Amino acid sequence: MRLNTRGRYGIQLMAQLACQSAEAGALGLKHVSAATGLPWRYLEQIARPLRQAGLVRGRAGRTGGYVLTRQPEQITLRDVLEATSGPLCLMDCVDDPSACERTSSCTSRQVWLAVTEDIRQVLARYTLCDLAKRPCSGCREAAETARGHRAERAAAPKRVKGATRRPRAARP
Repeated sequence: MRLNTRGRYGIQLMAQLACQSAEAGALGLKHVSAATGLPWRYLEQIARPLRQAGLVRGRAGRTGGYVLTRQPEQITLRDVLEATSGPLCLMDCVDDPSACERTSSCTSRQVWLAVTEDIRQVLARYTLCDLAKRPCSGCREAAETARGHRAERAAAPKRVKGATRRPRAARP
């Protein structure tokens, strides 16, 4: 299980807004992009569901930007993830038993119910205030490091399991 990009970037955006909330000014997405290294056009797409969920309010204009609608300690990571990515659910049958014809006889459904509930509880326990207190919350260096690691992995040659490299014989 992995968080999607919308969820991760949404948390970084909201963490930046939480860090700036004390200054009581709107924060533009270009500023967030510069601070985090995240693409601002994608941040625009992420801001829409956050606005629809009532977590942020946008202001247009030269001094515009986004502000949190509640205090950072009142917005949980679960709120942000569910606004950007939808309901947190490991399996479709967890929230909708009719999604699977084997729900009544499934031996693992109770495990998925418990794990999903545990994940929801943990994410509901952490707030934006918790993230805003951490050093480098959404900082540019962290984003550049992550981008560098992704580039290294993409450039690394693919190895086939069990394959060994043999040196080529010299050609005459």
